[in-house]
Amino acid sequence: MIRLLLISGGTISLVLGFIGIFLPVLPTTPFVLLSAGLFLRSSPALYSKVVTGRITAKYMTRESGRRAGFSALIIMWSMILLTVFFAADKPWIKILLLAAGITGTAFKLWYFFGKNNKQITEKH
Repeated sequence: MIRLLLISGGTISLVLGFIGIFLPVLPTTPFVLLSAGLFLRSSPALYSKVVTGRITAKYMTRESGRRAGFSALIIMWSMILLTVFFAADKPWIKILLLAAGITGTAFKLWYFFGKNNKQITEKH
């Protein structure tokens, strides 16, 4: 059952990634990376096809991972700042949101831009 859910999620993510190739508002790289991660846990054959595929292989490079990390940071901080300035009315909520943003930024910098990070970019 879990394997079926992972394969379904990977397939949906991969379809969204393919749509993102043609629609500039939909990011391609995060969806391809997500599908690779889901397929890694559920189907080695599908994972291999994503990693070595003619279209998807170019989204599995170190530079693609960094580009996805940069996009994630921009989207995260945009939403945090919009919430802080327009939706949150209590000071403790604003402080909590900014603290969560700083923590998320530290993690994303370590995960996407760390020198020793081979999780995304290892040769398969």
